[in-house]
Amino acid sequence: MGVVGDDVRLAVGNLQVCAGQQAGCEAAIHAMRGIYEEPECEAVLMVDAENAFNNINRKATIHNTEIKCPSFAQYVRNTYSSPAELYISDKWTNTCETIMSAEGTTQGDPVAMAMYAIGLLKLQDHISFQQTNIKQVAYADDLTGAGKIGDIRKWWDLIRAHGPPQGYYPNASKSVLVVKPEYLAKAREAFCETDIKVKAGGEKHLGAVLGTTAARDEYVKKKVEEWVRELKTLAQVASTEPHSAYTAFTFGIKQRWNFIMRTIPNVEPLLAPLEETIEKVLIPALSGGRNPTAVERTILELPPRLGGLGLINPCKTASTEYQNSVRLSASLTEAIIAQQTHTQPDARQQQITRKEITSERETKQRTQLQDTLSQISEDLKRRIEMAREVGASNWLTSLPIKAKGFSLNQQEFVDALALRYGWPIEDLHQQCTCGSPFDPNHAMTCKTGGFVCMRHDEVRDVTAEMLSEVSRDIRVEPPLIPTGGRNFSLQSTNSADDARLDISASGFWARGQRAFFDIRIFNPMATSNRAQDLRSAHTKHENVKMREYGERVREVEQGTFTPLVFTTSGGMALRAVTFYSCLAQQLSEKRQQQKSCVVAWIRCRLAFSLLRSSLLCLRGTRNRPVKCTSIKDIDVVNNRLEINM
Repeated sequence: MGVVGDDVRLAVGNLQVCAGQQAGCEAAIHAMRGIYEEPECEAVLMVDAENAFNNINRKATIHNTEIKCPSFAQYVRNTYSSPAELYISDKWTNTCETIMSAEGTTQGDPVAMAMYAIGLLKLQDHISFQQTNIKQVAYADDLTGAGKIGDIRKWWDLIRAHGPPQGYYPNASKSVLVVKPEYLAKAREAFCETDIKVKAGGEKHLGAVLGTTAARDEYVKKKVEEWVRELKTLAQVASTEPHSAYTAFTFGIKQRWNFIMRTIPNVEPLLAPLEETIEKVLIPALSGGRNPTAVERTILELPPRLGGLGLINPCKTASTEYQNSVRLSASLTEAIIAQQTHTQPDARQQQITRKEITSERETKQRTQLQDTLSQISEDLKRRIEMAREVGASNWLTSLPIKAKGFSLNQQEFVDALALRYGWPIEDLHQQCTCGSPFDPNHAMTCKTGGFVCMRHDEVRDVTAEMLSEVSRDIRVEPPLIPTGGRNFSLQSTNSADDARLDISASGFWARGQRAFFDIRIFNPMATSNRAQDLRSAHTKHENVKMREYGERVREVEQGTFTPLVFTTSGGMALRAVTFYSCLAQQLSEKRQQQKSCVVAWIRCRLAFSLLRSSLLCLRGTRNRPVKCTSIKDIDVVNNRLEINM
């Protein structure tokens, strides 16, 4: 389909929108709504077929494909010219029966939609606007035609006559005629001997609704009630598995609302119960019982890359999404309304429109962020700035796959959100074993317990492991060559003979040259860093490392030195971003994978490594272990005698 997709779309045209047309389903919905609202339109007939994909006539489809789309015909002929064997096995009796699949498309075949679209072209020629005066569009087997009732009846008769030879068997009991109220009696008389349902209100159409405002409101309200129930169930899941529940919301449930918002106008008031459930039920379940303030709710609406969680407010986004859908599908919608079969939409203009929509959405979100920042505390501003850094939010945008270590348990997820937004964390010690008051900021920097070193070592080991795939002679904590008393231009240069760096790799930046890397992780909320913006803080820590090791590595090791600076929240400094981008490029070439996917994977691994290390600093025990007497110092025989006495 990647090769012949354009040929298929050109062959099918504009009136069958299942062949890969951009926003095809949305265009069909917008077009039919516009046609229905025309004064001369009396009704719309929505036709459904019996077992459509399994009944399509293969012989006719192969013949149509050879004529309409020769580049696609060879594949269809090779895979469908002979019946396919389907095996039905019974494990209880250990028998197997074979049946021959001689009609229809094979379930799961990626080209099934394209094949079906071409297979119905002959039928669409018989029932075309020129033949019937009915404006029509199809999405696979869902045929929709609009016009005057008498013409619609003739259109229906033509479908019944010419459909079966193509493998299209219209099902009258599942077909619906939506009529304007003043034509209801006329419609019932015209279709009295059929099983078609005649309705004066409205009916579901391709996942949206077509008809009166009352029918639209009733349909959307039922959907909202269903989604509210789903959200409440999801909130119950979130009480034990908040990470999985959050992912189900962002990757699944909200996408269903998005389609309704994009295809049905003026639904904002109807979505209010949905927003109320998100704010008062789902968010408290995800955050461990916290009810967000109005300002916090505004922040949580934003996407993770801007410091939010992507928990959209449907009441605010519905109108914009609808207008965006209308703009993106405008050319195809106009072609359907005008019944222009083969006038192809301008693909370049569609691409430009898509970019404009993306840019406008980004601008609107950034404006919302700036307005919100003026209403929040300096502490929360700092945390939002940390959350917006490159790599700091990848743990939120990845799937919680336990096998890859990308899944957080209930306490870890709630603590991670609390660290992200500075919310209170329950059950923390009041006093650290080092003697200082214990709070999240102290936890990120206190060296007691060795958790700070463990955080550093975790990032080091993950980086070394990834480097081992693209470079040779990877060394962890390699000793540097003694300087032999050499003087350096900077007094801050580390000239100790036992100095070590974190990682070295041969041939990473240049062939035959050893590259050295040293990792530093700092807490932006610490007193020493709070006075600087994050970019300046990153630069400061990079420069400290460069002054300490840069000249020595260049002059003595004759290699390259790259400091890898991170924040405790997962953000990366400029040199680190450059290094991991280069690493991703080399990994993508070796694995034959897209660089964008490899970059996302690397950032996700680093984000989870830093997040888990921060959570360990927060929750790990710093109590000194009880000193126990070694078993080597116990005289077992004498001890037994003493007990017996």
